Amino acid sequence: MPQSNIEHHSAWSQIGIPIVQWLALSGLLVMFLLIVAGGDHPPQMLKNPEVLSSQSGNPFALGALRDRLPPRGIERVMDYIQYYRVNRRRGLEEGLARSTRYLHSFKRIFREASLPEELAYLPLIESGFIEHAVSSANAVGIWQFIEETGRRYDLKVSRWFDQKRDPIHSARAAAKYLAHLYDRFEDWDLALAAYNSGEGTIYWAKRANQKAGLPTDFWSLDLPEETWNYVPAFLGALLIAKNPEAWGFHGIEFMPELVFDQLKVDSGLSLREIARHLGTSHEILLDLNPGLVAGITPPGKHPFLLRVPPSLHELLADELADPNRDLLLYRVTAKDTLQRLASRFRASPNAILKVNGLDSNKDLKPGRFVIIPL
Repeated sequence: MPQSNIEHHSAWSQIGIPIVQWLALSGLLVMFLLIVAGGDHPPQMLKNPEVLSSQSGNPFALGALRDRLPPRGIERVMDYIQYYRVNRRRGLEEGLARSTRYLHSFKRIFREASLPEELAYLPLIESGFIEHAVSSANAVGIWQFIEETGRRYDLKVSRWFDQKRDPIHSARAAAKYLAHLYDRFEDWDLALAAYNSGEGTIYWAKRANQKAGLPTDFWSLDLPEETWNYVPAFLGALLIAKNPEAWGFHGIEFMPELVFDQLKVDSGLSLREIARHLGTSHEILLDLNPGLVAGITPPGKHPFLLRVPPSLHELLADELADPNRDLLLYRVTAKDTLQRLASRFRASPNAILKVNGLDSNKDLKPGRFVIIPL
């Protein structure tokens, strides 16, 4: 996991710990955040107490953070906000710019899993939303899965593909993993810490505190430095990500949302060949399918669901009776005939001819690519 380090001293020592504690205990985190933002135009959510109370069911909403974080937890989150604003500004800006490519899809995945959608921002501190990120522990991809954990959550790996590197597949696995961690520890701060360090680290740290008669919340545990920093680093990045301009992050050039069509593709096809047939580039197909580490669709009996630029169905709309139906890209063999393809894929012979602009069976030359409406 990427390590997030900050010097362990308070950036707010100038106002004194007793004041920070009083602010937290009196429920005036709003005032505290306005001090941190240091701007003349604070976001509406910080000014309006009704917004705070309306989000109270969400553990990562501002009101919930105000209520559940201890004073030193609030202080450490504020330390990280200041760290991002001063020391790590460029890195966070770049991560925020990349994040919008995937946030919509990630939030939907977490909502469908009945988890807080704010977890979609976790890659800000895991990988900076870099698809090909690799850590010193050999964790890979946006969600930074190692081999063992990826295997446990059904991320398939072969010489042809690595689903740990695929943003969508790995986001679904991350949702399953985080749901499991929350079920086990019944606390989101502990679940996040376990995502970073592993379940065993948190279990034994809790057990040590229990034996000593000490609190077992995240902020009371004796944890490795990276894990101790992980939760406040995430919460600080999350607060900035929800309203960058309020924290002084102006002019970020956010990337457009990732949009694509999906096309079933015959096994064992080179992405270069597919790109040539579809009129796109090899680089675009690799960018849409970062899990295809060998640059070809995996060999086997079943077609591979490939992400392609979102124009394919539009180009074929006039030829397709149902523009939403699945399509298969197939490479013709010497044994294939129009009738054989229609029978094998349960497709209409006329539809195959029409979609591919063919006149007759004679146009099905070996090695030619055809699109088959399924």
